[in-house]
Amino acid sequence: MKRSEETEKKIIQAALELFVRKGYHGTSINDITQKVGLTKGALYSHFSSKGELLLRIIDEFKTRFIDEMMRTVNESQGNALEKLHRIISFNSQFAFKNQDLCVFLTFLTTELSADVDFELPLKEVYREYQQFVSRLIQQGINQGLFTQELDPDLVALTFMALHDGVLHQWVLNRNNIDGQQYISTFRKIFLHGFVKH
Repeated sequence: MKRSEETEKKIIQAALELFVRKGYHGTSINDITQKVGLTKGALYSHFSSKGELLLRIIDEFKTRFIDEMMRTVNESQGNALEKLHRIISFNSQFAFKNQDLCVFLTFLTTELSADVDFELPLKEVYREYQQFVSRLIQQGINQGLFTQELDPDLVALTFMALHDGVLHQWVLNRNNIDGQQYISTFRKIFLHGFVKH
């Protein structure tokens, strides 16, 4: 990896950690440069603004989390229920290794959704995630695994809302809960509520 790419990675990671802890608007360029140990000039040689840095992190979230999750699930064998289990497994493993990136949109969506510069990229990432889960739910209905009266889009949004809440509470209570037991509880609550018996 080139030195320039390495510096860029460090800037992104520092900004990500600060955005998650202090919010986007609560984080200054000075906060980021101090955390990385760079001058403002050095930071601006990589990113033209704090906004460009945020858009890059949204793109990183999409590439490393959403795209990789969809690829992993699409490559796995099994029916829609097994693939939903695969999503939960992928997400929990990813969250364990990449906590800040995983909770990034969960923590910042409310703050950023009112900002015209970021509203569209945020909605696009979430829309892609929702459509993917929605297609799985429809597939499960077609396979006779899930109840017919479900609206796949609403189930997908509910899944995403519960997932975001689970992540949020995991970050807040991570020292007090057993991660595997927590994920197992999420699986039971979400999946057994709509699996056809």
